[in-house]
Amino acid sequence: MGIHSASASFARFHIPEPVTEDFWGYVDERLRAGVFKDLEDDQEKSTGFASWSDIFDSTFAYAGYHLGDYAAFGFRADQRRVAPIVVKQHVRQAVERYRQENEGHWPARQEKQQIHDDVTLSLLKRAIPQPAACEVVWNPVKRWLLVTSTGGKLLDAFLEHFEKHFRIYPIPLFHVHWALQQIPLESRQQDLLTGLVSPKSVHALHDGRFLGYEFLTWLWFFSEHGQEGVPVGNGSKVAVSLGERLVLNRPDDGRERIICTTQASALHEARTALQQGKWVQEVQLVLRTGDNEYTLTLDTTLWTIKGLKTPKQLPDFDAEDDEGRFLEKMFFLEEAFTALNGLYGHFLNLRLSSLWEADVLPALRLWIEGKITGTAPF
Repeated sequence: MGIHSASASFARFHIPEPVTEDFWGYVDERLRAGVFKDLEDDQEKSTGFASWSDIFDSTFAYAGYHLGDYAAFGFRADQRRVAPIVVKQHVRQAVERYRQENEGHWPARQEKQQIHDDVTLSLLKRAIPQPAACEVVWNPVKRWLLVTSTGGKLLDAFLEHFEKHFRIYPIPLFHVHWALQQIPLESRQQDLLTGLVSPKSVHALHDGRFLGYEFLTWLWFFSEHGQEGVPVGNGSKVAVSLGERLVLNRPDDGRERIICTTQASALHEARTALQQGKWVQEVQLVLRTGDNEYTLTLDTTLWTIKGLKTPKQLPDFDAEDDEGRFLEKMFFLEEAFTALNGLYGHFLNLRLSSLWEADVLPALRLWIEGKITGTAPF
């Protein structure tokens, strides 16, 4: 789903600062070097950059990727596909023709492989390319990048193409990287965090999931007992409440899941699951900050944001004022990110202090047992 869709989903990355004095000249050069090109007859796949507003336009006329403080562009991956069973059928027919032309002799192994390759290429030439695309937004000041794909082959293809042409390697902003790259932690807190989860480990995403379980479960607790909200700067606060979906499981056994709505009966079932040792694996949240409300879903990786609903955009822009609509949408996304950073930062300040063991965990246990009321002291 695109950035402008009513319910946007995307993966978040940290982008190291490129070594260049002319950032926008660098972006222009790299984008144009990696533009999307239509498939040739003998090509199976083609990937490349395109306009963020028109995925079929890869000219980047008038530097259309430069929108305010952001670089915004599209990524397109076209691929020809032929079902294996179709290839098998045509190879069989080609082998029969070979036998008719060679007095009934079967082709040798090398000849059969050549028949298979020729048939596959012939079918691919006749196949219509299937396009897939996503949008990309890059904030070079805050060093984050959004991709409107939350996993799978398209995201992998984008990262491979981006790294090839920009020589920059995005860092996925899952739990530990989000904390280290986007949350203003003290040196002592960073040391404590990296002692719990090594960000350099190839298993960091899995090893740090406990942070996601704890954060999402704490958010549910905070939604009921943190009525004053969390400060997010400029005198604003963010309040949080549950949305319409809550998924729980055991961190050591993710196969058995409890899926609940936020109706009273379902929440009772969810509380029972908590008492049985389950934690929150995925939750839809409603964030309120200032006059605006945002709905989104997080899971324990804390990497992807799914189904983000922002306030309705004002109908003040002309039909052709794409940049105005884009910048207004970015204002909403930045506000949502600030709210999330405020909540995660507040949680980490507790998690990486003596308060976690002394006060927070005991309060969480009482809450799970239904023995805590009123406002939480943290």
